[in-house]
Formats: sequence, C-alpha cells, structure tokens
Amino acid sequence: MIANVFKRRLSAKLLIMTIIFVMIAEVLIFIPSSAVFRQNWLQERAEYAGLLTLAIEGVPNFQGTEMLSKQFMEDTSVSMVSQKREGRSQLVLGMPPTSSTLIVADLRTPNRFMNFKETGRAFFGNGEGYIRILSKPTVQDVDALEVLVPQAALKKALTDYCHNILLWSLAISVLTGLMVYVTLSRMIVRPIQRLAGGLATFREDPRKRIGNSTKIRREDEIGQLEHEFVDMKDGVRTAFKQQERLATLGMAMAKINHDLRNVLTSAQLISDRLADDKEDRIKKMGQRLVRAVERGVKLCEATLSFSQSVEERPDPKPVRLASLIGETAGDVMAEEGRVRFSNKVSTDMVVRADPDQIYRIFHNLFRNAVQAMASSEEKRLVVRAEIMDDKACIEIEDTGPGLPKTALDNLFKAFTSSARKGGTGLGLTISRELARANGGNLALKNTDENGTVFDVSLPLHVT
Repeated sequence: MIANVFKRRLSAKLLIMTIIFVMIAEVLIFIPSSAVFRQNWLQERAEYAGLLTLAIEGVPNFQGTEMLSKQFMEDTSVSMVSQKREGRSQLVLGMPPTSSTLIVADLRTPNRFMNFKETGRAFFGNGEGYIRILSKPTVQDVDALEVLVPQAALKKALTDYCHNILLWSLAISVLTGLMVYVTLSRMIVRPIQRLAGGLATFREDPRKRIGNSTKIRREDEIGQLEHEFVDMKDGVRTAFKQQERLATLGMAMAKINHDLRNVLTSAQLISDRLADDKEDRIKKMGQRLVRAVERGVKLCEATLSFSQSVEERPDPKPVRLASLIGETAGDVMAEEGRVRFSNKVSTDMVVRADPDQIYRIFHNLFRNAVQAMASSEEKRLVVRAEIMDDKACIEIEDTGPGLPKTALDNLFKAFTSSARKGGTGLGLTISRELARANGGNLALKNTDENGTVFDVSLPLHVT
C-alpha cells in the first residue's frame, strides 16, 4: 500500500529517476576511469621495480637484498624484474614462468588513447597469464626494464576499484537524489499540491472564499500558473455573481412588468383621450404621452427578455433619423439637464430600423453623455451622420472628461461597464445588441480628456 502511494507521488518518481540517472552517469564515467586506473597501476609497478633495481645495482653486496626483493614482490604482486642490455635479458629478481600467456604493455611511449579492450579483458577475464611491462630504465647502459605481473593481481585490483566506485556512486546518487528531491519538492511539488488542493476546494464550492489570498511572489512558470488560477477563480466568481444578478433581475422585472402593465393601462386611457382632443397643443402632448407609455411597456418587456437571454426581435420601419434624434435629445435634456445640443444630421436621411429600439440606443448614449458632462465647463453634444457602404454612420460627440480605464476594459459587458456610481452597466450592452439586431453596430471611436465619440451604424431605407 505504502509502496503504491510512494510510486504515485511525483516527488518519489523524481528521487528514483535522479538515482538512476546518476548511476548511469557513474557507469559511463567508470569505463574510462577504469582504463586510467589500469594504466596507473601498471605504471606504479614499473616505477617501484625501477627504484628497486637502482638500489640493487647501487649496492650489489647488500645483505638485505634478498629480503627487500621478497617484500617488494609480496607488496606489488610483481613476479619478475629483468633488464635488457644489448638485446639480452638480465634477471634482477624472480623467475620467469615456464609457459603462460603474456600480454605486452609498453609504457615507454605515452599513449593518448585509453586501452579499453585490454581493460575489459583484464576485468572480465579468468585472471590467467601475465602482463609484461616495458618501461624506461633507471640504470645506465640498460635498454629497457621488464616487469612481469600476474593478470590475477590486476583483475583483483580492478575488482576492488569497481567495488569502491560502486559504493561511492550509490552514496553520491542517494545524496544527490535527496537534495534534488528536497529542492524540487519545495519549488515544484508543494506548489502543485497546493494548487491541486485549491482546485478541489474551488470545485466543491466555487462561490466560497477561504481565507485571505496570499500575495504571489514567484515570477517563474509556477508563479504564472498560480496567477492564472487566481484570475480563473475571480472570473468564475464574477460570472456566478452576474448570473445571480441576472436571475434576480429577471424575477424582479417579471413582477414589475406584471404590475406596471396595470398601472400603465390607466395612463394609456388618459393619454388616448388627450390624443383625441380637439385642441392641437393638447393633442400633440397626448400623442407624445401615448408614445412614452408604449415605450415604457416595451422597455419592461425588453429588459425581461434580456434577463432571460431572449433576443428581442426588431420591427423595422422607415425612420427619419434627424427627427428621432431631436426628440430623444429633448427627452434626455428634460430628465438630466440642459446642454448645448447640435443636430447636424440631414433631414432627408432615412434609416430602416425599429423606431423604439433606435430611440433606446440614442437615449442611452445621450443620457451617458449628459451625465458625463455634469462637471465639465463646456457642455456640448454634437451628432453628425454620413453615408458609408449603404449605411448611415452616426457620430455622437460630447465634451466630457472621457471614459476611465476601468470602464474601457469592460465597456460592453453587462454589470461591469458602468463608469458612474449607482449605474447598472446595462445601457451600452443593450444598445450594442439593439444596434446589431437592426443590422448595424455600436462602437467606441475615441475617448480622452477632451471628450468621447461613439459611432452608431444603421441600414439605410431603400425606396
């Protein structure tokens, strides 16, 4: 059970992989290092034999020569030492073998390339035979120094060296693995575990905030992942809040729509009577009141449709654009306050769209402009229009302080684009949807400290 859990953990896998990789590296290093060890081992035997030969030649009648030679042969595993003079071998100590396999190792010339083949033969061989070492002499008038060493002695030395390297490699592997394990656990595994736990908690209850969010200080990939996770949670929570607000708005508007119809019925009866009055002044006021009541009813229905994600189908009709803009501007200034209004739209320009929906578009834009200019010294609202690609392009310009950056980031998103306190953030969202439903569009052209310009495009009426 514990072994299965250990294998499933990322940190455990990292530890095992680190140990394996270090051992592989040690194996790759051992092959050339063993060849170097063999070369040094043979070189040491030749050097010791040269020193012993120099001692024996310097003091030929020394009584301890036999004891020194015997001790030397036991310590170095050398079987025989001889000197070559004028093509003949002169025995210094030991006796040559009667019959055996000899492998020549000439150390008189430096070899830049390691003898991997002979090293492998010595390590994996049966240890039979001798190695004939040829080295530079230490005595004058001698051509070469010959040293005879058993293959079994070299095999044992290589085996001991391999055991030592193996033990050190295991120690280094475990130590390196533990250091990598601890480091990666702190840098990668633990942050990922925290993220996994946070995802599980967030999945159980996305709306619930647990504790205070800590500041993310990391700037690497893990830090970027944590930033994205925090942004995702905030985005999902915001979406849930918007859905809740939309659901609440839908229920509220359903109730308002039901009760407001009864209230507006009485107002509509009175406005109808005023519209049929014989006096022209009262008749015009009555007709305007009828349109206002009808727009109020449609506005409630449209808001209810928006909260239920139901698209409002437009009823396109020929609309004289200048007249509708003038009427809308008059209604807005009557509600929000007077500004210098300039209607530069041609009286001959006719668009084909739903008049009530177009009224709502301009009503929202004009109201936002007038409210934005409340603190401006110059309060001027200008509307221009031109024909481009069979569409009427209407430009609405104000002299307000411009839109703040927070409003620009979510300009046409419901409940987020309001730039003033108390606003719902639905005006521009609904206006763009109405413009697109009528075959046009609504877009922000420019905004700065000198004012804001919106563009509204609507299809022209073709006669």
